[in-house]
Amino acid sequence: MVKKKTSRTHKAKHVTVSPTHFMIKRSIISYAVLVFIFFATVSMSIYLIDRIVVAREHQVRYDRISKIYSDLQLGDSYRIAKVDIFGDQRVYSWDKDRTYSSSIEYGHNDDVSSTFADLKTKIEAAGFKQFDTPYDNSVAKQYHFKNDAGEYVRVSVVPSIYQNMVVYGTPSLEDWLTITDRNTGPSYVTIKVNLDDNNE
Repeated sequence: MVKKKTSRTHKAKHVTVSPTHFMIKRSIISYAVLVFIFFATVSMSIYLIDRIVVAREHQVRYDRISKIYSDLQLGDSYRIAKVDIFGDQRVYSWDKDRTYSSSIEYGHNDDVSSTFADLKTKIEAAGFKQFDTPYDNSVAKQYHFKNDAGEYVRVSVVPSIYQNMVVYGTPSLEDWLTITDRNTGPSYVTIKVNLDDNNE
């Protein structure tokens, strides 16, 4: 008995890559890479321009706030204790219509009423007008000023002994209640500047 040999024909798939096909394929990859680089560059440029614009706006605001303080011309008798000036607009987390104020705190070797009278003269000379005195019966009452540009200056003048009570707890609150002359110096001054609102 003769066995028939069965031959299996294997179909081989031949892929012919012509120089033209290779060039087209390489061109598509190159094009995709170039498109990606282009969009990445454009995106980065837009981001950098935006940051530059924002930084410029903050610097303009910072310079304006600094100029307001400079225009007050307080002189050496007001000794700076703390400075917090910033140009970015810092909105209250619980009230989007109010922003934080820049502030500088000073010590002044005079009583409260004389210190405020001096400050009022200087603030008005810088183009601001007083329009409000909240907490009028409080020890830490405030004096609010505003100019024609809608910029605000807020002033608080307290006896240094009251400031010591707040910061150090000396004297105690009980001691403070027994003090009858709350005009006594030296004074502790806080001046806040806000270009946007009176944040009260």
